[in-house]
Amino acid sequence: MFKIVLIPILLWSHSAHGFGISSFGKANTLPTQPITTTPSPARPCSRQAECAGISSSSCVRTHYDPVTRCLCGDNLPPVNGQCEAQTKALYHACSNSDECNDGLICGAPNITGPAPSHLRVHAITDKICLCDTENGYRERDHSCSDAEIVKTSVFAVALVVCIRKILVS
Repeated sequence: MFKIVLIPILLWSHSAHGFGISSFGKANTLPTQPITTTPSPARPCSRQAECAGISSSSCVRTHYDPVTRCLCGDNLPPVNGQCEAQTKALYHACSNSDECNDGLICGAPNITGPAPSHLRVHAITDKICLCDTENGYRERDHSCSDAEIVKTSVFAVALVVCIRKILVS
């Protein structure tokens, strides 16, 4: 008699699984996962003028994206058409050097020959944030580094250490 009652119960519970009924009241003990959102990519552009409607944005290409886009000064996409970045990174449109990050100055790019693709978005009269070469900053991989200053500093430290060893001996 027990087998006769058990078989229909097992068949019913197996078929009920397809309807979302959990077996024997098993509770979901997994913690809820936070909703993750990825920022939508910024609007693609081919000219600086296409970004005029987004305050403080520039048509730039970053080292991690081959497409030129309307990005804020910190190279992030605008949120609700607004940029919160206070200063601007390399290649962003500017009107004076105070708008640019440290190691950058606002000026017209000196392009001789065909322009690199990331600079073709700007008009000849546009000013953009560029590496401050007069103070030792050099462009490398879409960023500015003061490698020349560091090399000079390391050389100076090594020279002082050598002189000190000579004087102590």
